[in-house]
Amino acid sequence: MAKGKSPTCSVISSETPYWQGSRLIFPFAIDRWKHFYQIDFPVEFKNTHQSHPFVLVGMAMAEIYRLCEICTPETVEVFWYSCLSWESDWWNEDIYWYLQQKFYLEKWDWDRMPRIEFSPSSSPSSSPSSSPSSSPSSSPSSIENYWSPSVRDSYLLAVSGGKESTFAFEWMQRANLPGETFTLHHAGGILGDNWQQKFPVFDRIRERSHLWEILTHPKEEAAEHFGYEGVRNDPTITNALFAMMAIAAQQGHKFLVLANDKSSNESNATYQGRSVNHQSAKGTAYVERFNNFLERKGLPFRYVSICQEVYSIATVQQLSIWNKNILNDLTSCNEAQWAPDSSRWCCDCPKCAFSFALIEAATDDNFAIQVVGKDLFSLQKLEELWTRLFDSNAEKPFECVGEKRETLMALAKCKEQRLKKGKSLGVLAAIPDVKFDRSLLSISAPTNIPQTHRQKLDSVLTNPQTF
Repeated sequence: MAKGKSPTCSVISSETPYWQGSRLIFPFAIDRWKHFYQIDFPVEFKNTHQSHPFVLVGMAMAEIYRLCEICTPETVEVFWYSCLSWESDWWNEDIYWYLQQKFYLEKWDWDRMPRIEFSPSSSPSSSPSSSPSSSPSSSPSSIENYWSPSVRDSYLLAVSGGKESTFAFEWMQRANLPGETFTLHHAGGILGDNWQQKFPVFDRIRERSHLWEILTHPKEEAAEHFGYEGVRNDPTITNALFAMMAIAAQQGHKFLVLANDKSSNESNATYQGRSVNHQSAKGTAYVERFNNFLERKGLPFRYVSICQEVYSIATVQQLSIWNKNILNDLTSCNEAQWAPDSSRWCCDCPKCAFSFALIEAATDDNFAIQVVGKDLFSLQKLEELWTRLFDSNAEKPFECVGEKRETLMALAKCKEQRLKKGKSLGVLAAIPDVKFDRSLLSISAPTNIPQTHRQKLDSVLTNPQTF
C-alpha cells in the first residue's frame, strides 16, 4: 500500500464508558464524528457496576487501536482515566505493538505514532456510570493498588474455534485443570448473528465447560464510514485479556489463558530499525511484558500462553491422535468467518493454506480435503502464497501462521505421503525433500503455572509414534 493511503484525523477522544443493562458502551469522538463500540456480556455476569476502571480502559484501548488503524490521529485522548506516568508510558509503547503492521505496510514513519494522553489529575479514575448522564462514584486514593480481587489457581481459557485453542481445551480438560472457557464473538447489532454459526467446535466445548460468550460490535462500522481500504489487524488480544479479567475477577480465576503457539515469536519484517510481527501480542516477549504490567499494578491475574512451548503442527498432530474427528469442526479462516453464507474455509488465504498443510501432514490428503473442502495443493492461484509461507527469502504473510521452517516440514511430509500413495503432487512437486524435524512435535506445559498442573498436563500427552 502506498504511503498515506489511509485516512487521518486530528484526535480520537475516548469518552466515559457506561452500562445499559448487560451491554457496556464505549463512546468515541473521531474529530467530530461520534462512534460507539458495544460489548454484550451474558446475563450471568453480575459486576456491571463494579467494573474496575483499569479493566475498562483496557477494553477501550482495544477499540482505540482499531480506530487508529482505520483513521490515524495525531493524538488520542482518554481523559476519563487517570494513571501515573509509568503507566502512561506503557500504553504509549503498547500502541506500537498493534499499529506496527499498518506503519510498515503503508510506509509510515514511526514518529507518526499517535500519542495517548490521559487525565492530568493525580487522583484515580472513577468507575463507569450506568448511563451517560450519571455521576461517577468516588474511588480510593491509591492509583497503583486499590483493587485486589480474590483469585485461586484456576483458569479462564480463551477459545477461538481454531487449531491451537481447541488443542488447549482438550489438553486442559484431559488434565482435569480447574476453570472455564471464554470467547469473543464479533456479532450482535449491525453484525447480526451469522458469526456464531461458524464455530461447530464450540458445541463440544459447551458440553464440557461453562463458555462465557461475549459479543462485540460497533453501532456503525468506522472502516466503512472513513472508506478505509488497508489491511486490518484487529487488536483481539487486548480486548480478550481485559474482558477476561472482568470475568475472572467475578469468578475468582487467576490465569488468563490464550493458546498462542511458539511460532508467534517469528517476525515478518524489519522496518526502520524495528521488528514487525503480525503476532507480536502473542509472543513470549509480550506475555512477559503484560505480566510485569499486572504485577506493577498490584493485580493477582497472570497472562498464560498454554501453547508457549508448542508448535501448531504439534497441536494438530496431538488432536489427530486423541480424536481425529475434532479436526472436522475447526474454524481457522478469518475471511470465511465474515462471509454471509455458511462457509468456514475460503480456501484462498494464508490461514486456510497453512491449516490444510498441517491437517494433511497429520492425517492424509483425503481427510484434509474433506475438512477444508478443496485440495489446496492443486490450486495454481495459491503457488505464490505457498512460497511466502515456507521460503526464507520471501516475506511471510501478515497472518497467524506458523514458522517458515514448520510449514516447510509439513509440506515435505505431505509430499512424502502423496508420493507413497501415487497421488498428484500439485505445488508439492517444488518442495525440497527434507528430513522431518521431530522436535517440532515436542509439547511441554508452560512454566508460569503451578508445578502440579504442569505435571498433569504432561501426563496426558501421547507420544506421536507414526508421524
